[in-house]
Amino acid sequence: MSSTDIEDILSLSPIQKGLLFHSLYAPDSGVYFQQMNCVLRGELDLQAFRQAWQQSINRHSILRTSFFWEDLEEPVQVVNRDVEIPIELEDWRELADSEQQARLLEFLKADRQRGFELSRAPLLRLALMRLDEQRYRLVWSHHHLLLDGWSIPLLLKEVFTVYRGLCWKEPVQLTQARPYRDYITWLQRQPLAEAERYWREKLQGLKSPTTLALGRGREAQAEGESEYREQRLNLSAA
Repeated sequence: MSSTDIEDILSLSPIQKGLLFHSLYAPDSGVYFQQMNCVLRGELDLQAFRQAWQQSINRHSILRTSFFWEDLEEPVQVVNRDVEIPIELEDWRELADSEQQARLLEFLKADRQRGFELSRAPLLRLALMRLDEQRYRLVWSHHHLLLDGWSIPLLLKEVFTVYRGLCWKEPVQLTQARPYRDYITWLQRQPLAEAERYWREKLQGLKSPTTLALGRGREAQAEGESEYREQRLNLSAA
């Protein structure tokens, strides 16, 4: 990577360090590989859709970030200046519904196995499968190093707000995006010793973790089954 391609170099947040550790410790496990798929209904302007995603990548530095750790005392995240959103387009209109579903399961599994090269941005990609004249299947994959659960709906809301503005040729006013550097800087100013004392007091007496049976998890999801189950337990006050 040329220095002219680099916008910023940052240390990692504690959460990012943990995510990176587990990703490197089990590189073939798919841990922290995030994959969402849904159906978009109605006319879709592909150019505007791509442009809306690209604007969000341009706005948010974390979406242009890659990670480096080899031969370094501490891992770093590098913000790239220019990153283009990859979008894969497929036409499944001639396939029966059952064939479309089979192709989707194959794609989701292959997409997970493909994973991400953490040192190459962007660590997200899109795929659009046209199902018929009024329906598209969207698959959005990204690495958890970039986004947490709170950020995902905010990003999607921004993308579709910009998309609507582009389609209707209306200006869109978005709040100014703060760079991820602001958060890292804030973290570095926190009194860690005070935080450690707090949690040592709260967790005093805790001797072992709670064991949770997680079931088939990602294997079931890759096969098209729901990853979620519900189980009700009544706990005593003790």
